[in-house]
Amino acid sequence: MTSILPRLSPRDPIPCHSPATFFAREVDGDYDTFADAAQLYADVLGDQGLAEYNRLALKAWEKLPKRSGRGRAHDDGFSADHERLKAILDFFAERAGDVETRIALRARDLSSAWRCLELAQFCQSQGRMDEALRRAEEGLWVFEDGQPDERLVSFTVTLLSKSGRKADAEALLWRAFEKAPSLELYKQLRKLGGKIALERIIGILETRSAGKERAGWYTLADLLVCILTEEKMLDAAWAAAHKHKVSFGAKLALANASKAAYPREALEVYAERVNQFVSTGGNHAYGEAAKLIARMAALQSATEQAAYVATLKERHRQKRNFMKLLS
Repeated sequence: MTSILPRLSPRDPIPCHSPATFFAREVDGDYDTFADAAQLYADVLGDQGLAEYNRLALKAWEKLPKRSGRGRAHDDGFSADHERLKAILDFFAERAGDVETRIALRARDLSSAWRCLELAQFCQSQGRMDEALRRAEEGLWVFEDGQPDERLVSFTVTLLSKSGRKADAEALLWRAFEKAPSLELYKQLRKLGGKIALERIIGILETRSAGKERAGWYTLADLLVCILTEEKMLDAAWAAAHKHKVSFGAKLALANASKAAYPREALEVYAERVNQFVSTGGNHAYGEAAKLIARMAALQSATEQAAYVATLKERHRQKRNFMKLLS
Protein backbone atom coordinates (compact mmCIF):
# COMPACT_ATOMS: atom_id res chain seq x y z
CA MET A 1 0.00 0.00 0.00
CA THR A 2 1.15 3.55 -0.75
CA SER A 3 0.04 6.36 1.52
CA ILE A 4 -1.44 9.52 -0.04
CA LEU A 5 -0.31 11.44 3.04
CA PRO A 6 2.89 13.51 2.84
CA ARG A 7 5.92 11.87 4.41
CA LEU A 8 6.62 13.04 7.94
CA SER A 9 9.42 12.42 10.39
CA PRO A 10 8.76 12.12 14.15
CA ARG A 11 11.11 15.12 14.53
CA ASP A 12 8.90 17.33 12.33
CA PRO A 13 6.09 19.51 13.69
CA ILE A 14 2.91 17.46 14.00
CA PRO A 15 0.21 18.96 11.79
CA CYS A 16 -2.58 16.68 12.95
CA HIS A 17 -3.18 14.78 16.18
CA SER A 18 -5.81 12.48 14.66
CA PRO A 19 -5.26 8.79 15.59
CA ALA A 20 -6.29 7.90 12.03
CA THR A 21 -3.49 10.08 10.65
CA PHE A 22 -0.84 8.51 12.84
CA PHE A 23 -2.17 5.03 12.14
CA ALA A 24 -2.17 5.56 8.35
CA ARG A 25 1.40 6.87 8.45
CA GLU A 26 2.63 3.92 10.51
CA VAL A 27 0.89 1.22 8.48
CA ASP A 28 1.17 2.72 4.99
CA GLY A 29 4.31 4.82 5.27
CA ASP A 30 7.62 4.03 3.62
CA TYR A 31 10.81 2.97 5.44
CA ASP A 32 9.05 2.53 8.81
CA THR A 33 9.43 6.27 9.45
CA PHE A 34 6.44 6.16 11.78
CA ALA A 35 7.17 2.79 13.41
CA ASP A 36 6.02 2.71 17.06
CA ALA A 37 4.00 5.88 16.50
CA ALA A 38 1.45 4.99 19.19
CA GLN A 39 4.25 4.62 21.73
CA LEU A 40 6.19 7.70 20.59
CA TYR A 41 3.12 9.97 20.52
CA ALA A 42 1.18 8.48 23.42
CA ASP A 43 1.13 11.82 25.25
CA VAL A 44 -0.12 13.60 22.15
CA LEU A 45 -2.82 11.04 21.42
CA GLY A 46 -4.08 10.73 24.99
CA ASP A 47 -6.16 7.86 26.34
CA GLN A 48 -9.04 8.44 23.92
CA GLY A 49 -6.71 8.67 20.92
CA LEU A 50 -4.82 5.55 21.94
CA ALA A 51 -8.09 3.64 22.29
CA GLU A 52 -9.04 4.69 18.76
CA TYR A 53 -5.57 3.75 17.49
CA ASN A 54 -6.00 0.30 19.01
CA ARG A 55 -9.46 -0.04 17.45
CA LEU A 56 -8.15 0.83 13.99
CA ALA A 57 -5.30 -1.66 14.28
CA LEU A 58 -7.63 -4.41 15.52
CA LYS A 59 -10.06 -3.79 12.67
CA ALA A 60 -7.26 -4.08 10.08
CA TRP A 61 -5.81 -7.12 11.86
CA GLU A 62 -9.09 -9.03 11.72
CA LYS A 63 -9.06 -8.73 7.92
CA LEU A 64 -5.78 -10.62 7.65
CA PRO A 65 -6.01 -14.40 7.19
CA LYS A 66 -4.51 -16.83 9.63
CA ARG A 67 -1.52 -18.74 8.32
CA SER A 68 -0.25 -22.14 9.31
CA GLY A 69 1.90 -24.87 7.84
CA ARG A 70 -1.25 -26.72 6.77
CA GLY A 71 -2.82 -24.55 4.10
CA ARG A 72 -1.10 -21.19 3.98
CA ALA A 73 -2.94 -18.09 2.86
CA HIS A 74 -1.21 -16.49 -0.12
CA ASP A 75 -1.19 -12.72 0.12
CA ASP A 76 1.68 -10.62 -1.17
CA GLY A 77 0.95 -7.91 1.37
CA PHE A 78 0.55 -10.28 4.30
CA SER A 79 4.06 -10.18 5.70
CA ALA A 80 4.54 -6.41 5.93
CA ASP A 81 0.97 -5.70 7.07
CA HIS A 82 1.09 -8.53 9.55
CA GLU A 83 4.32 -7.41 11.18
CA ARG A 84 3.30 -3.76 11.47
CA LEU A 85 -0.15 -4.50 12.86
CA LYS A 86 1.18 -7.14 15.22
CA ALA A 87 3.71 -4.68 16.62
CA ILE A 88 0.98 -2.09 17.21
CA LEU A 89 -1.39 -4.51 18.90
CA ASP A 90 1.42 -6.07 20.91
CA PHE A 91 2.27 -2.63 22.28
CA PHE A 92 -1.28 -2.16 23.53
CA ALA A 93 -1.49 -5.71 24.91
CA GLU A 94 1.82 -5.35 26.74
CA ARG A 95 0.66 -1.97 28.08
CA ALA A 96 -2.45 -3.67 29.46
CA GLY A 97 -0.53 -6.67 30.81
CA ASP A 98 -2.58 -8.96 28.56
CA VAL A 99 -0.34 -11.99 27.96
CA GLU A 100 -3.13 -14.04 26.38
CA THR A 101 -3.59 -11.49 23.62
CA ARG A 102 0.15 -11.28 23.05
CA ILE A 103 0.27 -15.06 22.62
CA ALA A 104 -2.75 -14.98 20.28
CA LEU A 105 -1.04 -12.34 18.13
CA ARG A 106 1.97 -14.59 17.62
CA ALA A 107 -0.24 -17.62 16.97
CA ARG A 108 -1.89 -15.84 14.02
CA ASP A 109 1.02 -16.74 11.71
CA LEU A 110 2.41 -20.23 12.20
CA SER A 111 3.41 -20.71 8.58
CA SER A 112 6.93 -21.90 9.36
CA ALA A 113 8.80 -23.83 12.03
CA TRP A 114 10.59 -20.59 12.88
CA ARG A 115 7.27 -18.88 13.64
CA CYS A 116 6.30 -21.80 15.88
CA LEU A 117 9.61 -21.46 17.69
CA GLU A 118 9.09 -17.71 18.17
CA LEU A 119 5.70 -18.40 19.74
CA ALA A 120 7.09 -21.12 22.03
CA GLN A 121 9.99 -18.91 23.08
CA PHE A 122 7.60 -16.07 23.89
CA CYS A 123 5.51 -18.39 26.07
CA GLN A 124 8.70 -19.43 27.84
CA SER A 125 9.70 -15.80 28.40
CA GLN A 126 6.33 -15.22 30.09
CA GLY A 127 6.81 -18.18 32.43
CA ARG A 128 4.30 -20.32 30.53
CA MET A 129 6.54 -23.39 30.41
CA ASP A 130 3.80 -25.97 29.79
CA GLU A 131 2.34 -23.91 26.98
CA ALA A 132 5.80 -23.29 25.53
CA LEU A 133 6.40 -27.04 25.31
CA ARG A 134 2.93 -27.67 23.89
CA ARG A 135 3.38 -25.03 21.21
CA ALA A 136 6.83 -26.36 20.30
CA GLU A 137 5.58 -29.95 19.99
CA GLU A 138 2.64 -28.78 17.86
CA GLY A 139 5.08 -27.02 15.55
CA LEU A 140 7.16 -30.16 15.16
CA TRP A 141 4.04 -32.17 14.37
CA VAL A 142 2.77 -29.69 11.77
CA PHE A 143 6.11 -29.64 9.94
CA GLU A 144 7.13 -33.27 10.50
CA ASP A 145 7.02 -34.06 6.78
CA GLY A 146 9.67 -31.49 5.93
CA GLN A 147 13.28 -30.93 6.90
CA PRO A 148 13.58 -30.77 10.70
CA ASP A 149 14.23 -27.29 12.03
CA GLU A 150 17.15 -27.85 14.40
CA ARG A 151 16.38 -24.70 16.38
CA LEU A 152 12.86 -25.91 17.13
CA VAL A 153 14.12 -29.44 17.81
CA SER A 154 16.79 -28.23 20.24
CA PHE A 155 14.36 -25.92 22.03
CA THR A 156 11.83 -28.75 22.44
CA VAL A 157 14.49 -31.20 23.60
CA THR A 158 15.62 -28.75 26.30
CA LEU A 159 12.08 -28.31 27.61
CA LEU A 160 11.38 -32.04 27.47
CA SER A 161 14.53 -32.75 29.45
CA LYS A 162 13.70 -30.09 32.05
CA SER A 163 10.21 -31.54 32.46
CA GLY A 164 11.61 -35.01 33.19
CA ARG A 165 10.76 -36.49 29.79
CA LYS A 166 14.28 -37.56 28.86
CA ALA A 167 13.10 -40.56 26.84
CA ASP A 168 10.85 -38.35 24.73
CA ALA A 169 13.69 -35.87 24.23
CA GLU A 170 16.02 -38.61 23.04
CA ALA A 171 13.37 -40.11 20.75
CA LEU A 172 12.81 -36.69 19.17
CA LEU A 173 16.53 -36.27 18.56
CA TRP A 174 16.79 -39.69 16.95
CA ARG A 175 13.89 -38.94 14.59
CA ALA A 176 15.53 -35.67 13.58
CA PHE A 177 19.00 -37.22 13.20
CA GLU A 178 17.82 -40.16 11.11
CA LYS A 179 15.95 -37.75 8.85
CA ALA A 180 18.68 -35.11 8.57
CA PRO A 181 21.94 -36.01 10.37
CA SER A 182 24.01 -33.09 11.62
CA LEU A 183 26.92 -32.31 13.92
CA GLU A 184 24.69 -30.41 16.36
CA LEU A 185 22.19 -33.28 16.63
CA TYR A 186 25.08 -35.70 17.18
CA LYS A 187 26.33 -33.57 20.08
CA GLN A 188 22.93 -33.51 21.73
CA LEU A 189 22.42 -37.26 21.28
CA ARG A 190 25.92 -37.94 22.60
CA LYS A 191 25.16 -35.87 25.69
CA LEU A 192 21.88 -37.66 26.36
CA GLY A 193 22.73 -41.19 25.25
CA GLY A 194 26.46 -41.51 25.91
CA LYS A 195 28.56 -44.22 24.29
CA ILE A 196 25.56 -46.27 23.20
CA ALA A 197 24.24 -43.31 21.23
CA LEU A 198 27.65 -42.77 19.66
CA GLU A 199 27.81 -46.37 18.43
CA ARG A 200 24.36 -46.06 16.89
CA ILE A 201 25.26 -42.74 15.22
CA ILE A 202 28.41 -44.21 13.69
CA GLY A 203 26.44 -47.23 12.47
CA ILE A 204 23.83 -45.04 10.78
CA LEU A 205 26.44 -42.88 9.07
CA GLU A 206 28.58 -45.84 7.99
CA THR A 207 25.58 -47.46 6.35
CA ARG A 208 24.45 -44.31 4.58
CA SER A 209 27.87 -42.90 3.64
CA ALA A 210 28.20 -45.28 0.71
CA GLY A 211 25.84 -43.12 -1.35
CA LYS A 212 25.98 -39.44 -2.20
CA GLU A 213 23.52 -38.42 0.48
CA ARG A 214 24.19 -34.97 1.88
CA ALA A 215 23.75 -33.41 5.30
CA GLY A 216 23.37 -29.72 4.56
CA TRP A 217 26.53 -28.37 2.94
CA TYR A 218 28.51 -31.58 3.44
CA THR A 219 28.12 -35.30 2.74
CA LEU A 220 27.29 -37.91 5.35
CA ALA A 221 30.81 -39.28 4.84
CA ASP A 222 32.18 -35.86 5.83
CA LEU A 223 29.98 -35.88 8.92
CA LEU A 224 31.15 -39.38 9.81
CA VAL A 225 34.82 -38.38 9.56
CA CYS A 226 34.13 -35.19 11.53
CA ILE A 227 32.43 -37.10 14.37
CA LEU A 228 35.16 -39.75 14.50
CA THR A 229 37.74 -36.97 14.64
CA GLU A 230 35.78 -35.21 17.40
CA GLU A 231 35.73 -38.48 19.35
CA LYS A 232 39.48 -38.91 18.77
CA MET A 233 38.79 -42.23 17.04
CA LEU A 234 41.54 -41.45 14.56
CA ASP A 235 42.11 -44.97 13.21
CA ALA A 236 38.43 -45.19 12.29
CA ALA A 237 38.43 -41.62 10.94
CA TRP A 238 41.27 -42.30 8.49
CA ALA A 239 39.70 -45.63 7.51
CA ALA A 240 36.43 -43.84 6.73
CA ALA A 241 38.27 -41.11 4.82
CA HIS A 242 39.96 -43.74 2.63
CA LYS A 243 36.81 -45.83 2.21
CA HIS A 244 34.35 -43.08 1.34
CA LYS A 245 34.53 -40.05 -0.89
CA VAL A 246 34.99 -37.16 1.52
CA SER A 247 35.62 -33.50 0.87
CA PHE A 248 39.09 -32.04 1.02
CA GLY A 249 38.00 -29.86 3.92
CA ALA A 250 37.13 -32.95 5.99
CA LYS A 251 40.49 -34.53 5.16
CA LEU A 252 42.33 -31.33 6.05
CA ALA A 253 40.58 -31.08 9.43
CA LEU A 254 41.45 -34.71 10.13
CA ALA A 255 45.07 -34.15 9.11
CA ASN A 256 45.36 -31.15 11.44
CA ALA A 257 43.88 -33.14 14.32
CA SER A 258 46.02 -36.25 13.82
CA LYS A 259 49.32 -35.11 12.28
CA ALA A 260 51.38 -36.22 15.29
CA ALA A 261 50.02 -39.77 15.21
CA TYR A 262 49.53 -40.02 11.45
CA PRO A 263 52.28 -37.93 9.84
CA ARG A 264 52.28 -39.79 6.50
CA GLU A 265 48.56 -39.33 5.96
CA ALA A 266 48.79 -35.69 7.03
CA LEU A 267 51.71 -35.04 4.67
CA GLU A 268 49.71 -36.32 1.72
CA VAL A 269 46.86 -33.95 2.54
CA TYR A 270 49.22 -31.01 3.11
CA ALA A 271 50.98 -31.68 -0.20
CA GLU A 272 47.61 -31.50 -1.93
CA ARG A 273 46.90 -28.23 -0.13
CA VAL A 274 50.25 -26.82 -1.28
CA ASN A 275 49.35 -27.71 -4.86
CA GLN A 276 46.03 -25.88 -4.47
CA PHE A 277 47.77 -22.74 -3.24
CA VAL A 278 50.33 -22.78 -6.03
CA SER A 279 47.67 -23.41 -8.68
CA THR A 280 45.68 -20.45 -7.36
CA GLY A 281 48.69 -18.21 -7.86
CA GLY A 282 49.41 -14.78 -6.45
CA ASN A 283 51.76 -13.71 -3.69
CA HIS A 284 49.30 -14.38 -0.90
CA ALA A 285 48.66 -17.96 -2.02
CA TYR A 286 52.40 -18.51 -2.53
CA GLY A 287 53.03 -17.22 0.99
CA GLU A 288 50.48 -19.61 2.47
CA ALA A 289 52.02 -22.49 0.54
CA ALA A 290 55.49 -21.61 1.85
CA LYS A 291 54.23 -21.51 5.45
CA LEU A 292 52.64 -24.91 5.09
CA ILE A 293 55.76 -26.37 3.48
CA ALA A 294 57.81 -25.13 6.43
CA ARG A 295 55.41 -26.83 8.90
CA MET A 296 55.66 -30.07 6.95
CA ALA A 297 59.33 -30.28 7.91
CA ALA A 298 58.33 -31.35 11.43
CA LEU A 299 56.55 -34.42 10.06
CA GLN A 300 59.36 -35.94 8.01
CA SER A 301 63.10 -36.29 7.96
CA ALA A 302 65.38 -33.52 6.68
CA THR A 303 66.26 -35.66 3.66
CA GLU A 304 62.60 -36.22 2.81
CA GLN A 305 61.82 -32.53 3.25
CA ALA A 306 64.71 -31.50 0.99
CA ALA A 307 63.59 -33.96 -1.68
CA TYR A 308 60.03 -32.62 -1.50
CA VAL A 309 61.16 -29.00 -1.86
CA ALA A 310 63.44 -29.95 -4.76
CA THR A 311 60.48 -31.56 -6.52
CA LEU A 312 58.43 -28.38 -6.05
CA LYS A 313 61.24 -26.24 -7.45
CA GLU A 314 61.52 -28.43 -10.51
CA ARG A 315 57.77 -28.46 -11.11
CA HIS A 316 57.17 -24.75 -10.56
CA ARG A 317 60.49 -23.21 -11.62
CA GLN A 318 58.70 -20.68 -13.86
CA LYS A 319 56.83 -19.19 -10.89
CA ARG A 320 59.61 -16.84 -9.82
CA ASN A 321 57.86 -15.31 -6.81
CA PHE A 322 57.15 -18.76 -5.44
CA MET A 323 60.75 -19.81 -6.09
CA LYS A 324 62.00 -16.84 -4.02
CA LEU A 325 59.96 -18.04 -1.05
CA LEU A 326 61.27 -21.58 -1.38
CA SER A 327 64.82 -20.30 -1.41
